Amino acid sequence: MMSTNLWIAIAAILSIALFIIWWPYLRNTKLEASEVNSRSQANTLSYQQSLAKLQQQFDDEQLIVDEFDVLKTELARKLIQDEASQEQQLKVGKRTVIWPILASVLTIGLTVPMYLTIGSSDKLIAASQPNAQSAHSSMSQDQQIEVVVAQMEQAVSADPENSQLLFQLAHTYVSVSEFDQAIDAFKKLVEMEGEHAEFLGPQAQAMYYKNKQQMTPEIEALIDRSLALDPQNSATLILLGMNNFVTSNYPKAITYWQQVLDSKRTGVDVVAIEAAIEEARSRLTLTGEAMPEIKASVASASLRVKVEISDSLKGKHQADQIVFVYAIPAQGPRMPLAAVKLTVAELPKEIVLDDSMAMTPMAKLSGHEFVQLFAVISQSGSAGIKPGDLRGLVESAQTTSEHPYTLTIDTVVE
Repeated sequence: MMSTNLWIAIAAILSIALFIIWWPYLRNTKLEASEVNSRSQANTLSYQQSLAKLQQQFDDEQLIVDEFDVLKTELARKLIQDEASQEQQLKVGKRTVIWPILASVLTIGLTVPMYLTIGSSDKLIAASQPNAQSAHSSMSQDQQIEVVVAQMEQAVSADPENSQLLFQLAHTYVSVSEFDQAIDAFKKLVEMEGEHAEFLGPQAQAMYYKNKQQMTPEIEALIDRSLALDPQNSATLILLGMNNFVTSNYPKAITYWQQVLDSKRTGVDVVAIEAAIEEARSRLTLTGEAMPEIKASVASASLRVKVEISDSLKGKHQADQIVFVYAIPAQGPRMPLAAVKLTVAELPKEIVLDDSMAMTPMAKLSGHEFVQLFAVISQSGSAGIKPGDLRGLVESAQTTSEHPYTLTIDTVVE
């Protein structure tokens, strides 16, 4: 028979093992829920802003009733799709609970019977009887986290070529203030995978915190290399904002942090960045300095499109008829990313579609690599494609293309 103390020791060890299994899941679930909630708020705000923009265009008689109704319906449909997508994303994240449950069952279901079958309980009792309980059950949360880090280090040692495991360990080192280990891990990642902003930015952060929030030429060189590879790298921009905040250069801190929000990169703690900006604004107000002007992002995607009508459709259109030209995502929701309204009399004509024509801040050309291009001569003068309209289509256009696309209206919609 195994003693009570031995059972307590086994229970303590299993508790630590279960903590290691469940801690990443619980942490990630919380982060996923927070991220989905932030995106949901952003979607709602975007919808309200776009609806107000449509209403203003309607009030200014830039849109007729039918156009206003169609675009308003499309906005509402996109909001519903986005909300459903976020809900589905959260559900997918929650289904990963199967893994920790299975791992827990296997840990308990296999280790204990295996020990009872092949273990040597008498020797273990003799060696550990007075200390078994105190060695594990009295561990603090910090000590338990150390166990988790040690477990991750073991995993990396067992699979040293797994850059994903090393990347996770490097970030864990930063979170527990083990900056030397973090710096070494990021350097090794660069050796394994080459220079990437995802490695250089966090490495610069670790060096900055190790140096007690003081810049050095070495850190600045890392920042320059990171931004050269990716001007929107979140870790690097956050670091620059932090350094300017620490040195009381609040306008620059606000500018860098706002750039992080404008990039709309995933994995960014939007709430924390917004709180940091608000704190910087408050301190700037006390100094009496003017708030920085946040420049609107320059359109990073544009398409030149030559719109023309096929000779085969002669006699089937009038000079004063409305022509709608717009781009929609090649995949996903059909919400227009950019749109222009012309008349038949203006054709043929070359136009430019870019981010400034977006109906919502969340649906821009720059957010898609490929789009479909439509040109529609509307018989009713309203948006949408209906039987009897004349249509042209480019199935796939690359938003980064420097060459113009020819969009020929050559089909009668049936």
